[in-house]
Amino acid sequence: MNPLNAERLSQDIPAGAITLIVGANGSGTSALLRDLAALHAADPADPQGLLAEPHPGFEGATAREYVARGRAPQGSASAGWTGSDDEAIDRALLATGCTGIADRHEADLLADQLQLLAVARVLGRETGVVLLDEPTNHLDVAQRLLLLDAIADLNRRNGTTVVMVVHDLNLATRYADHLVALVDGAVATSGRPSEVLTAELVQDVFGLPARVITDPVAGSPLVLPIGRHRVLRPEAAEARDTTRFRTTRLDDEAPTADTGRGGVPGAGEDGGEAAVVQEPRRPSVEVCPTLAFGLTAVDVQDLGPSFRRLTLAGPELEHFGTGGHPLDLRIKVLVPPPGEGAVERMRALFADLAPGGTISDEDASGWYRTWLAKDPSERGSMRTYTVRSFRPAGHPGNAGVDPELDLDFVLHVRRENGVLVGGPASVWAAEAQIGDEVIILGPNRALCGHDYGGIEFRPGQARRILLAGDETAVPAICSILESLPPGITGDAFIEVPTVEDIQGSFTRSGVAVQWLPRGMQAPGDLLEAAVRSAVAVPGAGAVDPGKDFEDVNVDEGILWETTSGSGQPFYAWIAGEAGVIKSMRRYLVRDVGIDRKQVSFMGYWRTGRAEG
Repeated sequence: MNPLNAERLSQDIPAGAITLIVGANGSGTSALLRDLAALHAADPADPQGLLAEPHPGFEGATAREYVARGRAPQGSASAGWTGSDDEAIDRALLATGCTGIADRHEADLLADQLQLLAVARVLGRETGVVLLDEPTNHLDVAQRLLLLDAIADLNRRNGTTVVMVVHDLNLATRYADHLVALVDGAVATSGRPSEVLTAELVQDVFGLPARVITDPVAGSPLVLPIGRHRVLRPEAAEARDTTRFRTTRLDDEAPTADTGRGGVPGAGEDGGEAAVVQEPRRPSVEVCPTLAFGLTAVDVQDLGPSFRRLTLAGPELEHFGTGGHPLDLRIKVLVPPPGEGAVERMRALFADLAPGGTISDEDASGWYRTWLAKDPSERGSMRTYTVRSFRPAGHPGNAGVDPELDLDFVLHVRRENGVLVGGPASVWAAEAQIGDEVIILGPNRALCGHDYGGIEFRPGQARRILLAGDETAVPAICSILESLPPGITGDAFIEVPTVEDIQGSFTRSGVAVQWLPRGMQAPGDLLEAAVRSAVAVPGAGAVDPGKDFEDVNVDEGILWETTSGSGQPFYAWIAGEAGVIKSMRRYLVRDVGIDRKQVSFMGYWRTGRAEG
């Protein structure tokens, strides 16, 4: 065994977590565990532990007596201990956890029954730290799961810190919070298994060519070893309807071919041998929090000089939503590029994310990178909008039988030489007609709830609220107002370009709504003045002014600071042009002294920048 390299061994073990130590035989894993064990004193409550208890598996004798005879438990395949009786007893005591350790690697005398009992004894003590050396060795699959479930239960119930050496990576990473990999007595890497367990790490630590994909059952890393017989066999073609096969060169890791669903590749372009990895595919509605919905415009309304509403419908919207009112729910609109057949090409690009699609775990988490890698002329543009309203199938206000959602677009467009000029989404919305098709990306109702990340309005227990925003925040503010119950009070200030842009707004709450048409005034002036009037600076000594916080350069970064609210009585939600929002943020938090945990600030856009 390689000794521990003190100069290259420095590792923090997270408290209250399950840490996995992995490494090839002789890499120092057990030595590291023994060094950790030296930090913990023996448990004096029962120094003999399991060894002093008679057990039927040992012909009625205690484990200590049975070990002294140099025999293994009945039915065991273990050859027994060949050293002295005293040494056997010492090693067995260590194995039963009298110092908080179950050491299967060093105690070959322990067969299945004794091993399970020994570890159970350790777990039963419910100490603050449990160290386990290969606790699953020589156990069958069912016994391994039973043991690891017990370890996980102890960790979750008591916050016990668990450190264990294992060699079954695929099983153990299902339970591990932290992974430490050793090479030649030193730490090669450490961190969350999902972040550090890669094919490169498996090669470096074990010298094993492998692929690492996502476990379709647990979502943890899954190591697929690559042996000599690694080409897909013909019978695997039966899985072509549910499995995608991705071909990758073994020598340079570069992709050589994509055979689609069920193809059987041969060698690479230069004759190099290819490896095939099966990527299990599952229904997208079961694994994708975000789905791609293909919709059709069923109504178009001009709400004023600056606003146009598109009502989109389609049967796929049956899977849309978060199970409650949309509030300020954000979605992505995939604006099609110019040209015939653009929507059809985009629909094919996002077919796996459609409610009726199937997808691999890798593609489920990497759809944005896939889209971004496409040529802009093929992929179109992606823009963020707020859902103004959503109506399920059968709603009396729907134009047809399908669910519908309304999207309100602010039209930042102008005509030059008869051609409409502006951002791609504004131009598309300004020219959209009934029957036009579009794809949106939104929440999967089966997997998304009230904590969905696309919703920022979270007032907690506040009974007085402040809503403030410019025209880009109109859909969100109006939607939020409709959701508020009676008993909520406060103010809503909405700045719009002209009087003609004022929309009807409804709320059952006691929130006072004020529309602010700015006309020739600078954007944000009326809005900021209204907020300062409604939330005045307290008199001297009434509150401590808020501390300065880090500055945000709104020309280079994004001003986006939201909160989940708490039990405090006041909550503010403010969105719009980033420069104006930054100024109001400074006023409310620094000057007025409002707890920043009670305020959500969102820079939806920035003057001089393209629409976002």
